[in-house]
Amino acid sequence: MSATVAFVGLGNIGGRVVAHLVKAGHDVAVFDLNTAAVDAAVEAGARRAESAGQAAEAAEAVFLSLPTPAIVEAVTGEVLPHTAKGAVIVDHSTIDPDTTRRLAAAAAEEGVSFLDAPVSGGVQGAEAGTLAVMVGGDEAALAKVRPLLDTYAGSVVRVGDSGSGQVVKLANNLITAINIVALGEALTTVVREGVDLDTAVSVLTKSSANSNVLSSYFPRTLFTAERPTGFALDFMHKDLGLFLASAASGPVPLPLANSVRDLFSIGRQQGRGGKDFTSVVEFYEDFAGVRLQTKENSK
Repeated sequence: MSATVAFVGLGNIGGRVVAHLVKAGHDVAVFDLNTAAVDAAVEAGARRAESAGQAAEAAEAVFLSLPTPAIVEAVTGEVLPHTAKGAVIVDHSTIDPDTTRRLAAAAAEEGVSFLDAPVSGGVQGAEAGTLAVMVGGDEAALAKVRPLLDTYAGSVVRVGDSGSGQVVKLANNLITAINIVALGEALTTVVREGVDLDTAVSVLTKSSANSNVLSSYFPRTLFTAERPTGFALDFMHKDLGLFLASAASGPVPLPLANSVRDLFSIGRQQGRGGKDFTSVVEFYEDFAGVRLQTKENSK
């Protein structure tokens, strides 16, 4: 059945998600400060709203896909007065668990459910409609919006109460960042020692060192001449900071998280913040005097 929904935040993920919702026959009101992104969504069949609050009017579900906790908090404050009781706010942003829990409590006071539902899968997953969604919050609220999520997600899992989705997403991003740095350190050493990169990658993808980063993401980003940006280094640096801040009060030592965040800080200082987050590996390339580009991507 068709639903009336709002979508605020039309970046690399949000714009592609809106296209799936429209294609599925839903009435989608959109808002973003980037007017070009709004124009593209409208051309795809969405409705233009003049503000986030206007987009939320009459919506059964309000989706957010925004870059920082402060922006999510501000936009939630704007949409709540316009959101009908019984509606569900679905936050696809990656923010800290404490902010999520505070927003969920504020929404509950207005009779609105708030789900933290960060996504993984990047631009490719958003384009293909195969995003992984990790959800924190009320199970009944998730059931209401599940048919909407299924239009663009390959996996939707409720991982716990409010904030739990963000806990899992930040852990996911930490693991991914560690993997990228470890691969960068190892591969630049391998190539510096005279081993052909294509040969090394062929062996490692069939060995215990294989990962989605090595077999799928690097070939589309780091190993190419263009090195396109799918997820900016600035955003990963932000997420690593959120993980460290969230975990700081706990008893677990975090030597890997701190070291990896430091490398991403160096990447930002060296002007790579807007590049893909795999460009953190260029730190190692600079020392080794090599470039990790496969022969296939040199053609």
